[in-house]
Order: sequence, then structure tokens, then C-alpha cells
Amino acid sequence: MAMQDNLAKRTKFKVILDGRPLGFSKVSNISSTMEFETVVEGGVNDRVHYLPKPRQSLDKLVLEYGIASGELTRTTLTAGYELKKGIIIMVMPESGLVPTATYQANWGIVTKWEIDTLDATSSGVLIKKVEISHNGLAETINKIGI
Repeated sequence: MAMQDNLAKRTKFKVILDGRPLGFSKVSNISSTMEFETVVEGGVNDRVHYLPKPRQSLDKLVLEYGIASGELTRTTLTAGYELKKGIIIMVMPESGLVPTATYQANWGIVTKWEIDTLDATSSGVLIKKVEISHNGLAETINKIGI
């Protein structure tokens, strides 16, 4: 089996928000950041020290989905909605039930939502984007089968 056969595909994923599985067409900005402060030690000229700074801002996750008629499951994702049970994003393999990778935050809050431009000349799907601020994602990579 070639190494490229083991690479994770980005087309199959599951999202669980606040303990509920919800379907999304796109998830972006899956990231976690940490800021550092550079400290120069007196008398030491060959190196500097990097100390982690206290968190100044939250990371943001963007979820997108097509709005369906009569849909009630995602109507709570409005600005200010707090995800007390957290966020779980699982990257799924083409076949199998064990996720290839999991990204998890234990808390989040919806900070913004928006819909695409309404256009009477277009027949495309109306997409809603939801921005969720979180306190950092933990990454778990599953090495089963690799």
C-alpha cells in the first residue's frame, strides 16, 4: 500500500456542537494559536527565551451549510449562543468508523453569522456561515492502520 493511500481526505467529516451531531458542507479555520513574548537575558548574547503570553483573543472556527426549508436543528446558532458542551470535529476515512483525526474544544460561543447575498438572478443554494470563537483546539491523530 502506497503512503499516499493513508493520507486523510478532506471530504468526509462529522461535526458535533454542544453534544448534537449537525451536518455542515464546509468547516474552515481549524486552528489554534499561542502568542509568545521574547525575553533577552542580560549577558547572554547567543539566544533569547520565548515565554507564552496569556491568551489575548479567542480562535475562530467557521462552519458553512445550506439553509433548508423548515429546518430547526441549527436555528440556535445565533450570535451569543454558548456551546457549553464544546465542539468536536472528526475527519473520517473513506471506509471505517474510527476517525483519522479529531479536533476538540471544550467551550465555544457563536460570535457571528451571515448568509450569502440574496440574488434573484441566481439559482444556487443559500449558504449560511457561522463563526464560533473558542479557547483552543486539541488535536488527536489516530494511527490505527497507518
